[in-house]
Amino acid sequence: MNEIAEQKAQLREQILSARKLRISNEADLFTQNLLKVVAEIKPKRVAIYQAYKSEPQTAGFIKAVDLAVLVPITVDAENLLWQNFETKQPAELNDGDLVFIPALAVDKSGNRLGRGKAYFDRALGNSPAGVVVYAVIFEEEYLDQIPIEVHDRKVAGVVSEAAIHKIN
Repeated sequence: MNEIAEQKAQLREQILSARKLRISNEADLFTQNLLKVVAEIKPKRVAIYQAYKSEPQTAGFIKAVDLAVLVPITVDAENLLWQNFETKQPAELNDGDLVFIPALAVDKSGNRLGRGKAYFDRALGNSPAGVVVYAVIFEEEYLDQIPIEVHDRKVAGVVSEAAIHKIN
């Protein structure tokens, strides 16, 4: 493991440990801020992850948003695809779509730290230029700088329970 990968692994461990201790009751705050981003960007559709217990919760947003919703599904050890939340039909990201992805941390330059399998980096690597990507994190996970590698994909903004941070 190279030095950057080791730094990322240590940071992941710290954040995941902190999340285990967290008692989160901010689901409504996340929903409100996610809806504010949708109102500002006015996407044709929105894609969003279905949260693990330790992640910022997204179920309230999925119920509240008045657009077609895509969710990721893992298809094998390296890839994920998108499907329509309501119909379960496969879907592709298109120009004008807004994507909210999970992260463990994001820095002020838009670099995102995920769980280390690069699912979202690969899935978004081939998406059209008109797709806007925001990461969803807890506010204390918005950091000055995180270690990055060549394959890491930047995000256009961050949504937390406390704020919306545009990057660029």
